[in-house]
Amino acid sequence: MEELKKLSRDCNKLTKLLNSYSKLMEKPVDNVYLREKKIAEISKLFAEIPDSQLKADLKTWYSNENKEQQKHKDDFKFEFGEKLKEMFKKDNIAVRGQYPKLRIAIFTLVINFEFGEAELFFGPEVEKIKGKIPLQPQSVYEAVKKYHNTLIPKKFDGQEFYNGLLTAYKKRLAYAGKNMGDKMLIVDVLHGYVLLQQPEKFFEDPRKEHFREYPRNTLSYMFYLLRKSGIADKGIRFYVATFDATTERKSALWVPDNDEGDGTYYSYISFL
Repeated sequence: MEELKKLSRDCNKLTKLLNSYSKLMEKPVDNVYLREKKIAEISKLFAEIPDSQLKADLKTWYSNENKEQQKHKDDFKFEFGEKLKEMFKKDNIAVRGQYPKLRIAIFTLVINFEFGEAELFFGPEVEKIKGKIPLQPQSVYEAVKKYHNTLIPKKFDGQEFYNGLLTAYKKRLAYAGKNMGDKMLIVDVLHGYVLLQQPEKFFEDPRKEHFREYPRNTLSYMFYLLRKSGIADKGIRFYVATFDATTERKSALWVPDNDEGDGTYYSYISFL
């Protein structure tokens, strides 16, 4: 009875997995890596079934599907980049580069065809944003759009950002005993700026839920928007980071130069 119950459970699981697999076959090339994971589950499960004609048929099916998958993987590599280009084209975003690295707007997508996954980075692999993105055109498109929308502040006032940075800079100067025009670490000035943006409730009760977040990538992009606006041209000087400083997050900040992922590391900032 126990063996029959186990066999019944295994068969029910197999049925569900095969139904799920058949849905993936509606787009066999796009879903080739999801199919690979699903077929591995199926293989592991039917190995538990006693020797029978059913098991023999499943082995034959598994062997045939594996052969088809290898062919579909080759087709996928050819089609993947083209489909991504078409998807982003409607948003006026270019997809550039060659496998395994593609540049999409201000992001870099690193593709792992062996495991069927991708990693998304801010800038030219400056900072990892998300890993293990399923290697499907739609999944990649949605991930990039999500983080692109999160990165850009909903409301950005260049003059307001400039004034906030200037106030934070002056406070840092006073604390360090320096004079107006002296350079300060850009990261230190940003720390001061973030504190200035906190609501009164945070200082009354400095809990996580009262803190207004400013992710590093967002601050980097805000610098880009500030420079793009022209407001900073006459009032701020940026100091390019040395090579050693670029490896230390406390010593430098990468700031985009354009919307295509080019940028520069800066260590210090000063106001004239």
